Amino acid sequence: MSEILVIAPPQDRAVTLEEARQQLRLDARDEDLLLGAKLDAAQAELELQTGLRLCEQTLELQLEGWEDEVTVPVRPCTVAEIRFTAANGNMTVLPESDYVARRRNGFTRIRPASATSWPELGTDGLIQITLSAGFSETAPDLQIARAAILVKVASMFENREGAPCLAFESLLGQLKCRWI
Repeated sequence: MSEILVIAPPQDRAVTLEEARQQLRLDARDEDLLLGAKLDAAQAELELQTGLRLCEQTLELQLEGWEDEVTVPVRPCTVAEIRFTAANGNMTVLPESDYVARRRNGFTRIRPASATSWPELGTDGLIQITLSAGFSETAPDLQIARAAILVKVASMFENREGAPCLAFESLLGQLKCRWI
C-alpha cells in the first residue's frame, strides 16, 4: 500500500490568469475568480489523468514495506531522500550509496544498489521517500500540458454547462503516449 502526500505545494499554476485572459480575449478582470477556478480544475484533471505533476513541488511517497523495485507513481520526479523506521524503532535516512534511482519509461524506479538489499524495517514498517516533482519551465511536455489547459479552460468558459473538449483529449493523449 502506498500514499502520496504533498509536503510543499506548487507556488504557481501551470497557466497564469493573464495567459488565460489572452486566450479568451478578455480585457476585464471581473471573471478572474471563475477563470482561476477553471484553470485549477483543468490542471487537476490533466494531472490526475496523466500522473504528471506540472509545477515544482515536494512530495512524500509513503510505503508500508519494501518492494523489489519501487516505482514512483508520479512524474517527472527525482528522489531527494529515503527515510525508514529501522528495526530498533528509530527513523533512519538511507544513504544514497545504498540505492539506485533511475528513470525508465518515464517513471522513476528505485532499487537496492548492487550487492545490497533493503534494510530490515521496524514493526510499523514505514518508509518515507521525499521527492522533488515538476517540470522545468522549458520542458516540451510542460508546453503541451499548458496548451491542453488553455483549450480546456476556453471550452469550460464558453460552454459553462459542460461539453466534451476533443482538443484537450487529443493533447492529453499526446502526453500519455510520450510517457509510456
